[in-house]
Amino acid sequence: IISCPALGKVDVALAARNYRELVDLGLSFGVKAAMEYLGFVEQINTIESALEIMTLSGHPQATIIVDPFHNFRGGGAFSSLSKLRGDQIAISHFNDTPSSPPRLEQHDHSRVLPGEGHLNLKEWCDRLRQIGYNRYLSLELFREDLWARDPRDVARIGLETMRQAAEA
Repeated sequence: IISCPALGKVDVALAARNYRELVDLGLSFGVKAAMEYLGFVEQINTIESALEIMTLSGHPQATIIVDPFHNFRGGGAFSSLSKLRGDQIAISHFNDTPSSPPRLEQHDHSRVLPGEGHLNLKEWCDRLRQIGYNRYLSLELFREDLWARDPRDVARIGLETMRQAAEA
């Protein structure tokens, strides 16, 4: 289960308590709940802000979902990954973003296939390896032009571009 922040001002202490409760509830059903920061949300838009909620929750199984797009959009740096341990990451979304429009004008639909944008995805993958993350990269795009294509074709292209970026 992905837990995302609300738009606007967030009561971080309340968010931490709610996240702890969500993690416990999920575990009672055999489901893990992960915190995802969103680059276009005013307050919880970086790894640091999500990590604060995770830490304040005090839950030993608190995890985060990381995402190059959200990291860029929220003004974070890929070096922020070094503030995490690999086991604190539930999954890493994987995508790229164009250099135009400007960062603050980009939204979900702005994401592009890995290697088609300007992000240093080699650094992203290197930093994930350095902290001991060795699980999945999940391609996450919200592109109507891709939705209109044959899903097998999109999956093949997505896997190829992910491999090229991750193995660079």
